[in-house]
Amino acid sequence: MTHSKRRYSVPARAAALLGGMLLSWGVVRASDAAPAPAPGASAPLPAEAFVRPPAMRNVALSPDGRRLAMLVATPTGYVGAAVMDLDPIGKVRWVASFVDADVERLQWVNNDRLVFFAAQRSFVVQHGGAGLFAVDHDGSRQRRLISWIHHNEETGSNIQSRVLPYGWNLETTLDDGSADVIVNRRIVDGRDEVQGFTLARLNTLDGIRHNMSIGQPARTFGWLLDKTLTPRVATSHTKGRTQVWWRAEGASAEWSSLAEFDDFTPSDAFSPWQIDADGQLLVTAYGSGDTEALYRFDTAARRLLPEPLVQVKGFDLDPVAETDRQTNQLVGVHFMADRPYSYWFNAELGRAQRGLDAALPGRTNRIYCGRCESTRFLVVRSSSDRLPGEYYLLDRQTSAMQPLGKERPWIDEATQGRRSFHRVAARDGLQLPVYVTHPAGSKADQPLPTVLLVHGGPWVRGSSTEWDAEAQFLASRGYRVLQPEFRGSTGYGAKLFRAGWKQWGQAMDEDLVDTVQWAVKQKLVDGSRVCIMGASYGGYAALMGVIKSPQLYRCAISFAGVTDLRLMRDVAWSDMSEEYKRYGMPVLVGDPDRDKDLYDRYSPLQRAGDIKVPVLVVHGGEDRRVPVVHTREFVSAAQRAGVSVQKLIYTEEGHGFYDLANRADYLRRVEAFLKESMAGSR
Repeated sequence: MTHSKRRYSVPARAAALLGGMLLSWGVVRASDAAPAPAPGASAPLPAEAFVRPPAMRNVALSPDGRRLAMLVATPTGYVGAAVMDLDPIGKVRWVASFVDADVERLQWVNNDRLVFFAAQRSFVVQHGGAGLFAVDHDGSRQRRLISWIHHNEETGSNIQSRVLPYGWNLETTLDDGSADVIVNRRIVDGRDEVQGFTLARLNTLDGIRHNMSIGQPARTFGWLLDKTLTPRVATSHTKGRTQVWWRAEGASAEWSSLAEFDDFTPSDAFSPWQIDADGQLLVTAYGSGDTEALYRFDTAARRLLPEPLVQVKGFDLDPVAETDRQTNQLVGVHFMADRPYSYWFNAELGRAQRGLDAALPGRTNRIYCGRCESTRFLVVRSSSDRLPGEYYLLDRQTSAMQPLGKERPWIDEATQGRRSFHRVAARDGLQLPVYVTHPAGSKADQPLPTVLLVHGGPWVRGSSTEWDAEAQFLASRGYRVLQPEFRGSTGYGAKLFRAGWKQWGQAMDEDLVDTVQWAVKQKLVDGSRVCIMGASYGGYAALMGVIKSPQLYRCAISFAGVTDLRLMRDVAWSDMSEEYKRYGMPVLVGDPDRDKDLYDRYSPLQRAGDIKVPVLVVHGGEDRRVPVVHTREFVSAAQRAGVSVQKLIYTEEGHGFYDLANRADYLRRVEAFLKESMAGSR
């Protein structure tokens, strides 16, 4: 899942294609703020420690495994790209940094060249203030490939620049011996509605581009390439339906329809995932079960083969491939259950995984490799519920492992709360996954004041047992944190997902109540001191929660929350696509005409006067996913009704935080509000 797109200041910017997802938090950007001091014996870490960006991240091996690239903080406070040699191990050297922008994503093009995205620290990115670049491992031959400008500039000789304008994006890197990457371009109509994407091959040295999309099906939004880098699968979307296209091997092969199904009520739907080294199509699908798994698809018979390749009980499989690009062999998959796991088809890498898990017990140990079957070095990211992440270099020749560094060295895992996973029965028997963060040093049967933290979306997965900055901040202040995966959440099977359709403010809300009541019975929660908190859909749920269950909650905190279901459809400047409003929203949320009673009864704006507890509402002034009018109108209605409501608008933020100082300020405001609202007995 992604946060809402940053606003581009050129008026003719393209709008993002949306599936109606209202996400919780945006990207936290780097800042010039001074590093957080070490905590005292009794003082918790300050808010800045939980929002400060990692000291190192995006660690990536070159394809041949001889160099390591990473994103690190520069002396000026911005984030830059650095490289170190591994054979032999050398010093870290800067290869790209900017005085007014951060490097955000970093990938290897080949053994010597990298491609990266950089952007200003702002939701509103100015003309030319972001783009895609390429650079060699020693910092030479840097070239801008894509610039966030509306039109290509022309030189004095009227030769158009090869720098691509806004609307182009990196699709994938190749490792085929060339300096090329694959890029895509949005196709938009006159209303800035995305109508599909095209593909092109781009040389990162000279900017020459070759079209790869000639003859592609209309409204294509995704592709799969085979080992020759030829598009073989295309996926198109129109009028609430998905069509999967297949093209046989050969330059003259035509596209033919492989399958077509409704986006929301399919019986035989699948998602194309990869074409393996043998040219066979791999897909994710439900098959005959409730959860998605990885299958082979017979393109000749146009049917799913019955036996899954990988399946995880109780969880949908959303696999990330680990492929040796030199041999095109799929050597393993990474996936999320209650925490991240890896499954290896390659026996040697499987043995390496077992050795790592024995050496670093109680952790998630994720292997990153270049050409996995032949490279000497592996990078390992090790993490847990209390450890944000640290990196090791494993030498396969000597079996020696040495530390590379920690993502957040200022976080002492001994001060962090333990996280646990549970399955909780809702009142109708539906099983709800729930994650709990227990404050450090607390007892399992010690009822504590609690924050019910509701994820956004709502049609997304919310959490795992991995370290969670927001939950850990709240736990460090003495609160137990409940994070339920209420009905409508994805990642846990079709039954849980579909049970949430047209249930905003109804069964979805009841799941939250049932979670709190379960936790009270388990002696985890002090039932007289519970506050409900969330962002986007979670903000909506927080407001509806105190409307429907004022006896259960002491307060509510809503960030970027939906307050009126009709406004989601009617606000013209929202970035929700017309496709979603017409075909997705009636199924998932409800039809605004046929389900009028639902829209009126379950919109917090219409029932603000029913709120009896203190409320904190927060919004970004530039939000295009849930425009700030939602909060402004709600606050006006709440004030007229005499509700105790505090309003906080961050004028230059969007649907999430980009500025570190604003994010830290928000957490401090939350801390103060919780302390005041939870004080005393009811």
